[in-house]
Amino acid sequence: MSNKYAGKKCFVIMPFGKKKEKRPDGTEVEIDFDYVYHELIKAAVEELGVECDRCDEIVDTGSIHAKMFRGIFEADLAVVDVSFMNPNVYYELGVRHALNKYTTLVIRKNSNQPPPFNISGLNVLGYDSDDDEKIKASRQIIGEYVKNGLEKQSVDSLVHEYLDDIKVERKPKPIAKKEIILHPLKNVKGKEIGLITGDLQNIKEVDVWVNSENTNMLMARHYERSISGTIRYMGAKKDKAKRVSDDVIANELHDIVGNSDVPAGAVVPTGAGELTRTNNVKKIFHAAAVKGQVGRGYSPISDIAECVRNALELADQEDMASEDLHSILFPLMGTGTSKMDAEIVAKDLIQTALSYLEENKESKINKVFFLAFNEQDREICEHIYSTFIKENRLGEATLTASE
Repeated sequence: MSNKYAGKKCFVIMPFGKKKEKRPDGTEVEIDFDYVYHELIKAAVEELGVECDRCDEIVDTGSIHAKMFRGIFEADLAVVDVSFMNPNVYYELGVRHALNKYTTLVIRKNSNQPPPFNISGLNVLGYDSDDDEKIKASRQIIGEYVKNGLEKQSVDSLVHEYLDDIKVERKPKPIAKKEIILHPLKNVKGKEIGLITGDLQNIKEVDVWVNSENTNMLMARHYERSISGTIRYMGAKKDKAKRVSDDVIANELHDIVGNSDVPAGAVVPTGAGELTRTNNVKKIFHAAAVKGQVGRGYSPISDIAECVRNALELADQEDMASEDLHSILFPLMGTGTSKMDAEIVAKDLIQTALSYLEENKESKINKVFFLAFNEQDREICEHIYSTFIKENRLGEATLTASE
């Protein structure tokens, strides 16, 4: 069994039990959908290391509809069997396509009957389940489609294909587990770009942390749920009761900037305070990624990717040579606001970092990471990296650490 897709989940949408249907040509067809599920779909998916569930298998309290909708929404992959004109299946397929852009595999028992008009634009994969040899062959084909779908993350929802400006808001699900995933650059030896999942407080492998800050360089309060607040508190000296006794990073930043704003996109370096001792951080780079407006609050700057390039250029300056900086961690700046499309912004940030490494082969920075502290961030990053793999700019991912 493969471990590459460990942690991925598949939700199967299909009828249950044995069902018969009379076709327009007068013939009657019977399919044992439980057999198809266990011997074809579940077997193909679990062989890849993907967890597979059908609604009737989810053991949980509460409404069956709640379990169904959660399964449809949260699954990394959905397999939908449209062999019969089952209204429940078509309804659930519509829900899946409305909520998810990627990785919905529609299958159908081979038949001369055309699919319904509303899904005629879909790539519907045919299968045979009449004997062991045919189901084995179909299982292999489904496995290949599942792998391609998980890796390429191409849009396969007709809803999102035709209404590409829609945005389905979801409450991000935090990632508890730290994983370090790196892609080698195809055109620059020794350079890698990737992501780190989980809580920022658990990261101890990166020299530079980039802090998404405002143009007035006033850090967030210690207990705010933000990168700025977390860095400020973790970098401060504290007494035995964990109360801040010396606001090290915020004080140094104020000493450098004073009470004046810095230009949008500017990056200001400070020490890492207590983070050097606890998390092996050498420098904090404060990037002016948002600006404030009276009555409107804070908004991302127009060219937020400028922060990425300026941070990388700062790391390569001569006066940073003695710091021995070789790795840098960026938050997905600007993606946490409804004012900007998260995937478009994230692609711009990652594209800028990748282009910098390609253009500056002698850069001291060998590893560039983006922080994915929730499932949505991870999904976005993995999709973006998959596009660069297809463009032959990046190699396949390597999991370098997991805890």
